[in-house]
Amino acid sequence: MNEGKYVVPAATFAEKPDEYEFRFTLPGIGKDETELHMEGRTLTLKTASKFQNPAGFKEVAVEFERPNYAMSADLPELADPSTLTAKMENGILSVVVKKRPESQPRKIAIG
Repeated sequence: MNEGKYVVPAATFAEKPDEYEFRFTLPGIGKDETELHMEGRTLTLKTASKFQNPAGFKEVAVEFERPNYAMSADLPELADPSTLTAKMENGILSVVVKKRPESQPRKIAIG
């Protein structure tokens, strides 16, 4: 991916009874421009925008940039990194990781 200036994306983190969900806002970025890596318990996100102005288009003024995004986050201790899944839809990257089975509440049968 393109090296250079990066911006931290807006992100939310949710804990559910059996999983964790990270959501990253990546406006104008497609899944083919996004890299997601796992090393140990650290999740790393990097993007590289491939946007180019159409041929013959000349910018007169620019009021916003098309940034590249990057950030890293450590997964919670109860997360099972082997269950990580990711989905990109409408500029929102959703990353879901299940909790380890032994961390789930369970009913104990009394004999």
